[in-house]
Amino acid sequence: MSIEVCLVELKIPENIGFIARVMKNFGFDKLCLYNCEIDERTYITASHARDILDKATIIDDLHSFLSDKNLIIGTTGITGLKEERYLRRPIFYPDELKEHLKGKYAGTTILFGREDYGLSNEEIEMCDMLVNIPTSPEYPVMNVSHSVAIILYELRKEAYKLEEKCYATSEDIERLVRYFEELLVESRYPPHRLPRTLLMLKRVNKRALLTKNEFTTYLGVIRKIKIYLEELHNRTK
Repeated sequence: MSIEVCLVELKIPENIGFIARVMKNFGFDKLCLYNCEIDERTYITASHARDILDKATIIDDLHSFLSDKNLIIGTTGITGLKEERYLRRPIFYPDELKEHLKGKYAGTTILFGREDYGLSNEEIEMCDMLVNIPTSPEYPVMNVSHSVAIILYELRKEAYKLEEKCYATSEDIERLVRYFEELLVESRYPPHRLPRTLLMLKRVNKRALLTKNEFTTYLGVIRKIKIYLEELHNRTK
């Protein structure tokens, strides 16, 4: 499957090997490593999945690496139940992911964070969707390799085929959100609500899986509205 598994700053070499092994179990072979610790222990725990380690993509700049991805899925053990945790909402469960990805497109990356505290808020903000594995509140923290296994198992169950269609890229959606931002500023939208609203708009539009044609039409409508507001503003001066 063409989904990428991206590990962010894992410090336990054995975990990376176990993850490579799990990936091979479920038919995934695209591993990306950002600032991860790898040594001979990694290859021992990988067992017959050493080839996945050998061809893994080493990432120098996570933000640049993710900029051209079609869909970025973040994993988190912290749910956004509190109002101030809007960064971590909405949350999807692993069995819901396949319904969003089924028959859609390649170019999807799933981020798994550090063993101790997972993904940072900055990294979460780069994600278009968030997935959480429901665990017991008595001991909710899972080993990262177990989390990878559960999510890949759910994605594998129906053995769906990702279609190579022409969808709007992350850069397209960022461009769309910038136009939204200009519209909101022009309409005197409350500045303190702007960051939260723009993040929500980005995630909604990424989950919508816009085709290039839909994106172009959508952007054209927003540009027309923006031009009209500018003309209206100039006439009222």
